[in-house]
Amino acid sequence: MKVAIIAAEISPWAKVGGLADVMGALPPALKRAGAEPVLILPAYRGILASVGARSVVQGLEVELGDALERYSVLRADGPGGVPMYLVSHPGFFERAEIYGERGKDYPDNFRRYIFFGRAAAEIAADLVVPDVVHAHDWHASVAPIVMRADARFRERFARTISVFTIHNLAFQGLMDADDFPLLGIDRSYFGIEGLEFFGRVNLMKGAVVLCDGASTVSPTYAREVTAAELGFGLEGVLAHKGAHFLGILNGADYSEWNPATDSMIAERYRPERPEGKRACARDLREAVSLPHGEGVPLVGMVSRMTSQKGFDLLHEALDKVMELDLQLVMLASGDPKLEEFFREAERRYPGKLRLVAEFDNRMAHRIQAGCDAFLMPSRFEPCGLTQMYAAKYGTAPVVRATGGLRDTVSEFDPESGSGNGFVFEQYRVEELIGALRRMTATFKSSSKWRRLMANCFACDFSWNRAARSYLGWFQSLRRERNLD
Repeated sequence: MKVAIIAAEISPWAKVGGLADVMGALPPALKRAGAEPVLILPAYRGILASVGARSVVQGLEVELGDALERYSVLRADGPGGVPMYLVSHPGFFERAEIYGERGKDYPDNFRRYIFFGRAAAEIAADLVVPDVVHAHDWHASVAPIVMRADARFRERFARTISVFTIHNLAFQGLMDADDFPLLGIDRSYFGIEGLEFFGRVNLMKGAVVLCDGASTVSPTYAREVTAAELGFGLEGVLAHKGAHFLGILNGADYSEWNPATDSMIAERYRPERPEGKRACARDLREAVSLPHGEGVPLVGMVSRMTSQKGFDLLHEALDKVMELDLQLVMLASGDPKLEEFFREAERRYPGKLRLVAEFDNRMAHRIQAGCDAFLMPSRFEPCGLTQMYAAKYGTAPVVRATGGLRDTVSEFDPESGSGNGFVFEQYRVEELIGALRRMTATFKSSSKWRRLMANCFACDFSWNRAARSYLGWFQSLRRERNLD
């Protein structure tokens, strides 16, 4: 099965969020599972500086409203040897950053990614000839739109299914109705059954409506977004998709996140010999100048500092958290007001709290390896990856039961010994404190904590599992259209 994967980010060369991590790991996993994946990406400066790209086709054009945008196609080897086709348009993509600079989006982002979607569809049709086009998030949404809405593509993709995966429903590609002509499709598609959304154009909605199958990144999140609270206005569209909308849990890249092979931690360790975790705890405490405390659990966070990630709840609960017998290390930055609050709190609790406000990948690894527990009190979480990494390091997740957190973490039962973490349901201070109290109580029993660590080590969130799920889904969609 040949799969053309279209996306706007890829780790490690062009990364803003978790989408990049998925693009760095899923294509190689699909290849290992027997598929033939091909990546189609913008030719960003960071990619061109890191891979040996060679020219494939020059002098191509995309109509963008009244303008003709010229581009060329480059080819390079991507993660795991997966071929990458790169859409080269220096004016659009060879910029300092991906989506914007100094906290502001580039003003022409809609033009950039409408162009990219049309160019990617051309590349898929002419150079890949895939069985499946798999587009990710709104930046790639124009490809599945034009596959069905543009007569110039419809016949060329007659034997190709289109699937669209939502990684972040909060960003849908909303633009003014006056910009609809940029898409190059008939005006009839600007309606309530198509791309119209409260008088504006919604590119994500268009991709969901027109694709053969839509997905998001965990089964629970797929259920949550069909209700108004987390649907961001698309709950009805997603619910109407019925069985053609599902959740497939993301995976963890164990080639990078594995304490047995991790070169960034103080001492490597494995489930059979976890003693090295103590050395990692000493190293982390020394790195952030926290006092050593035998019998005191060290709790870590690696996150964007936003209300989505639960930092407003932690803000409200912090004094009560600091009353518990624990220490907290946070690698987090984002909301300036929240950052200032936690910096001030660090001064009030010098022996218990540390904030590292600039992202440091080595520090992220040291936190996963050196901590006993890992806190994710998210308001909502489509999938989450760091709780998966934590389990691999024998670090017990403490999470709110939402999205992928509910799908990957289950409450530890001291009696039966089942479960891999601590879970709270309601987004309330007392619920968060209750989960942390259960964690600290369990930590005081070395036998129970060893069992909990063993349960964490035994978790398998590998991308191989996710790849098999995707391929099974693709095959069922093709059978449904009698294409196999």
